[in-house]
Amino acid sequence: MRVVLGIVAVAVFAAAAVLASTVRPSAATAPQSAVARHTAVPRELTDVRADPAAHGPASDPERLGSGRARAVAVRGLALPIEGAALPTDPELLPGAPRAYRAGYHEGIDFAAATGTPVLAVADGIVLRVDSGFVDWTVDDQTKALSDAVALGYTPAATLDGLRGRQVWIDHGRGIVSRYAHLSTVAPLGVGAHVERGQAIGAVGNSGYEEGGPHLHLEVRVGDSYLGEDLAGDALSAA
Repeated sequence: MRVVLGIVAVAVFAAAAVLASTVRPSAATAPQSAVARHTAVPRELTDVRADPAAHGPASDPERLGSGRARAVAVRGLALPIEGAALPTDPELLPGAPRAYRAGYHEGIDFAAATGTPVLAVADGIVLRVDSGFVDWTVDDQTKALSDAVALGYTPAATLDGLRGRQVWIDHGRGIVSRYAHLSTVAPLGVGAHVERGQAIGAVGNSGYEEGGPHLHLEVRVGDSYLGEDLAGDALSAA
């Protein structure tokens, strides 16, 4: 009988040891640092939305391309500079040709003095903040622009270099705002929540000095940008 009890005791002890080793945290299962990811509809971020805009020919599915709805208007955004007004000059709006790089403008330019505070257009989550930004050299920029002209379009890496120091904010529902050419950025971290009207940086001319100090604001909608394939009254309406 004592032998049987001894065997049972050993078995119970072994089972307990296995269970403990199973649930004990290890380096492989320890909690990892949070990484900001694109959020579809964060609970707090439901005031901004993209609505289909019936702008005549620009809404033709053949022009929009398969699965893409470029003819949209975005509701619920504030202006990114206090006291500013939306520009009316076509050269400052999305879709304006940029011959020097064989491409098109993808945002809205707001002229302002260097150091003017740049404000978040809506509540959101920080996706990118260029705290350790280093501008490219004149030679690198010249080569990138020359290569773009030879290609007949502007590669994504060249566009990113031209935008200079940036902050990106995810507003949910596939809408992301990008603030470019900044001289400085606020002490933000990726994943931080920012509120509409909060200062996220300051106006500058990083990335492309020839443009002078201004804020380049892009509103990305899905895999497109607000104003793509639109012009004239349709662009103004959007």
